[in-house]
Amino acid sequence: MASQSQVVDLLKPLGIRLTPQRLAIAEVVINSADHPTVREIFERVRAFFPYVTIATVYSTLATLEQSGIVRELPFQKHSRYDANLEPHANLVCIGCDSVIDAEVNLDLVAELEHQVAAESQFQVSSQRVDFYGWCSGCDPDRN
Repeated sequence: MASQSQVVDLLKPLGIRLTPQRLAIAEVVINSADHPTVREIFERVRAFFPYVTIATVYSTLATLEQSGIVRELPFQKHSRYDANLEPHANLVCIGCDSVIDAEVNLDLVAELEHQVAAESQFQVSSQRVDFYGWCSGCDPDRN
């Protein structure tokens, strides 16, 4: 969990104008393991800043993405935002739409990316690995 001062230290060198609302938006995304949607980020920030607008959330997320702090993960229903930029796999629940990082050997995903680049005529600029299934709360075999 990144503290507010750590988030400031991350954003300041990038020349991002730091308003309290922008800082709160960055903190929410950076400290969320659930890859929140714009609406979820908006609701979490609004709990502390009731006058924040959805436009501020969108523009801040665009700035954070352009700066390489977060990345947008487009899904069919809506986009989610991830601050983990290291090669990893996402676990996507088809029951409740939750998305979390897989706690597995991350070197495997990085090695796959390296192997694809080394053995093909393809320059990899990014990767995304998603596994779809049911989380423990939605698993039809457990209910």
